[in-house]
Amino acid sequence: MRNPTLALAFAATLAAGLAACGDDKDCSSNADCPQGRICRVGLCALDPNGSDGVVIADGETVSDVPLTCDPAVVGDLVLNEILADPPAGADVDGNSIPSTTEDEFVEIVNVSAREVALSNVEIDVNGKRVAAGRLCLAPNGARVIFGSGGLPSLTNTSGAVSLVIDGGVTQTHPYGAEGGKDSSMTLATQLDPTSAWVLSKDVWGTPYSAGKCSNGNDFPDCAGGGAEPDVEVADGETATEVIIPDCSQAPVAGDLVINEVMADPGSGVTGQDANGDGLVDSGDDEFVEIVNASSTTLLLSGVTLSDGGTASFAFPAVCVAPNQAIVVFGEYKGTGNFAGVVALSGGNLSLNNGGDSVVLRDSAGVLAQVAYGSEADADQSIVRATDLDAGAAFVKHSLAANAGGAKMSPGRCQNGNAFPDCAGAAEVVESVESDVVELSEVAEETASEVSEIGETMSEVSDTAETVEDVGPSCGPAPVSGDLIINEVLFDPPAGFDSNGDGTAETVQDEFVELVNNSGGALSLTGVKIGDGDNAVRFTFGAVCLEQGEAVVVYGKLAQQFTVAGMVAIDDKIHSLSLNNTGPETVRVTGASGDLLASEVFATIPVDQSSARSPDVSGAFVNHKTVGSGGAAASPGKCLGGAAFPGCLAP
Repeated sequence: MRNPTLALAFAATLAAGLAACGDDKDCSSNADCPQGRICRVGLCALDPNGSDGVVIADGETVSDVPLTCDPAVVGDLVLNEILADPPAGADVDGNSIPSTTEDEFVEIVNVSAREVALSNVEIDVNGKRVAAGRLCLAPNGARVIFGSGGLPSLTNTSGAVSLVIDGGVTQTHPYGAEGGKDSSMTLATQLDPTSAWVLSKDVWGTPYSAGKCSNGNDFPDCAGGGAEPDVEVADGETATEVIIPDCSQAPVAGDLVINEVMADPGSGVTGQDANGDGLVDSGDDEFVEIVNASSTTLLLSGVTLSDGGTASFAFPAVCVAPNQAIVVFGEYKGTGNFAGVVALSGGNLSLNNGGDSVVLRDSAGVLAQVAYGSEADADQSIVRATDLDAGAAFVKHSLAANAGGAKMSPGRCQNGNAFPDCAGAAEVVESVESDVVELSEVAEETASEVSEIGETMSEVSDTAETVEDVGPSCGPAPVSGDLIINEVLFDPPAGFDSNGDGTAETVQDEFVELVNNSGGALSLTGVKIGDGDNAVRFTFGAVCLEQGEAVVVYGKLAQQFTVAGMVAIDDKIHSLSLNNTGPETVRVTGASGDLLASEVFATIPVDQSSARSPDVSGAFVNHKTVGSGGAAASPGKCLGGAAFPGCLAP
């Protein structure tokens, strides 16, 4: 899903640069721009296919006429943030494709009081250099160069990044193993090149902040939450750091409430992906939720979290506001929706499912503690019966009065609200369909429509998480004959964007289409798609498929959605990895392993899908040959392009 914050930050930065270069005409389409210009992020910019410009790091073409701002000099720019190890699943550059290389970035900021030209500025990564761009950067403007925009690859375990002006290095940051910690490295005192470097997630609780201060504000409003280590980084390694944060009040007994504990996340389709990384893991998804119940901002430096065994976690020097939640996961990877929450990695909490104790203490003694028994061994968290009441008993989360059946709520009240708005029960969501976004024919969306889809999906992402927790109220699980393998795209043709994400890709645009041929709605929870090499390539979550509807599983998609007659799903964790040469088998099995459908494709059609003709009941044919107007595929649609179930026999 596109990151709107990053997209806006990029648009603002680009707009400032283009305005200085004279291409500041507002536009909504290419027709609004003069000859030789195209519409890009709302402004007329040079056409990349034209010949009157030069290409900079991210492929943007800008004019080669003189800029209206003076070149940068030493002291104008600061190297402020470096991300060498993007968290798993994080789409940092906002192109809807999480990547461990393309989402790497380096951020520089104009700290001068004037616009500066970046035409004489380069970023050096381990001896390889890339131009920062031929544009004007406004005062306090940030320039973020991503791996997807030409930044040389950053190594996770050791390396060096330098800011180069007029061929001379003006600032360098050498780093060691701290570069591979699922977090950016940033200046502890933002915009101060003399400051030491720290991991963003350790000090501010967020894994990165491309284009903004680490506290989330626009530059230069970086005060608050910052910290300054008193030990310098030497020889590429991070020394032990003593933090001087913006708060000083240590907690006392009663200030912190242990409000929720996840000892047993479960496994598989019934498990809880607490940390939001797309995987259910019995260790990583354990968590302890703590809330500041006092009226004072508290400093957690010196506080430890431990269980009844030997596991212990020492809090970094973070400031926690009144009613703010801190969630310590077994492993936090920077994903999930934890806005306003201090989310931390505990390393290995090792909470026992059948009974354990959780203790918060500092040098003065115990601050808070709880003990639990077998009630925690239930594939869900346990939570205070009344949120924030340190005297309330713990209950299974799904049984809590205000939980609405949800099995966890890390960083939030039982009802899903931010603390302290915990009164009132959560609304039980009964169907996936109640929270989906209606789209038109996805495979034929224009670029502008795809962008609008991404923005709408972003607005409902919180609701989609609730749907996943509660699950649909639907029909029975399918039996043999209920699901028909109707269309498979093994070999996407060049330039064919089947999933509508704006990028044609041979793996991501593969798909398998199934149609519900039963007499009613089906619950696909736990149903699996496999091939001849692997019995399980994809496992369905809580999806309710109506009678006559199709479900399409892509190799990669921006987000699950539905349109008339279909459900589209992203295989987030794996890829379908369908073979382009036959024979190849596609099989569908139930949650208990029973075979629901299977097809053997002796030959694989080139540059098109294999589809049934007629739909559901016919034999497989090459898609371009029958009833499709020469189209290569029709994911989620009948052969002729109509919506399901319109083409099915009554």
